Amino acid sequence: MKYIDFHTHTYPDEAGEITAILSCVAPEPLTNIRNGILLSYGIHPWYIEGLDPEKLIAQVKEAAHFNRVVAIGEAGLDKVKGPPIDVQKRLFSQQIEISELVKKPLIIHSVKANNEVLLFHKNFSPRQPWIIHGFSGHPREMEQLSGAGFYLSFGPRILYPGHNAAESLKQIPAGRFLLETDHTNKSILRIYEKAAEIRGISLNELAEIVENNFNALISTP
Repeated sequence: MKYIDFHTHTYPDEAGEITAILSCVAPEPLTNIRNGILLSYGIHPWYIEGLDPEKLIAQVKEAAHFNRVVAIGEAGLDKVKGPPIDVQKRLFSQQIEISELVKKPLIIHSVKANNEVLLFHKNFSPRQPWIIHGFSGHPREMEQLSGAGFYLSFGPRILYPGHNAAESLKQIPAGRFLLETDHTNKSILRIYEKAAEIRGISLNELAEIVENNFNALISTP
């Protein structure tokens, strides 16, 4: 069985069993990244201050053309941490444009900013898919986002009983979700097992759904 870790900051331990997208943050050089790993590349809103925004955008534009960079991001908006929201919005807009230019999906970091992200989506009408990673919102937010065409990637928060993330995963349409480990030491296998339990399906059925969603989004080199 193939497991897909849609968004992670660490190399997968089980080589061959796991297909992972390793999230790389500008200005990190891609030459330091192990060969044979799928990558996303973008400007994280936490790591903007003190850096030249135009140089960061130039690095994303360059990296976006590499074959193993299969998605742009994580880009996005964070109302809790990071520089002023106007600065974040400007860089988010530029990364949307890069995603459209190179025809690769956009992985989004959104903290207390889903309404703003929805407005960006409405104004840009992007052709490329948008995926909010680490989604942990209420089912109402899930319905609003998935109804607007977003994909949602669920991480370790589904492991906690009663968390909104678990209820949203239970209710989201099958064609709209992915799974991830993000910046944790949690096993993607454990997240798969819990996700199958939450949705009331077999592990094989869950794996097939996630693989189909991944293949609909990502063109592998």
